Amino acid sequence: MAKFYDSLCEFEVDLSGSCLVATVFVIFVAALARVFGEPVTWGFDVALLLFTWGVFIGADAAYREGKFVHVDIFCERFPLSWHKPMKLIVYLIIAAFLVALVYLGFILSVRTWHRSFQGIPALSYTWVTLSVPISSLLMLVTTAIKIRKEVIAQQPMNDKNSTAI
Repeated sequence: MAKFYDSLCEFEVDLSGSCLVATVFVIFVAALARVFGEPVTWGFDVALLLFTWGVFIGADAAYREGKFVHVDIFCERFPLSWHKPMKLIVYLIIAAFLVALVYLGFILSVRTWHRSFQGIPALSYTWVTLSVPISSLLMLVTTAIKIRKEVIAQQPMNDKNSTAI
């Protein structure tokens, strides 16, 4: 299972980067075509689709690697023995928020099934809205792994590296 998760994480990074590069490429081609008097009507829609998937899948990769912005000024004011419980509380709040995003995101995806793109009438807008609940589900798995690691961690509580949330 760990090998599968590792390959999924690697796929996420590759997919996110590819989507963002493809977004830039599509926008560049659409702008270039417009300069030559042949506008690409589907360019904005495809760029939107690629961008949302790239950003939301990339958010899980950034979260997993601890690359999100965090504020540890609050933790520094509390004793070291409080840091681990505070970290667990923050993870539980994040998990509750992600559960809400998964639930509401799937509802939104179902409701947008009949909405289509302007430039691509055959493609449902649901493919854009699905990026939110799917990436939130992946981030929920990441949060569960972070909680598990925090609970079973055998680090002494006075370790200065464990102060950041």
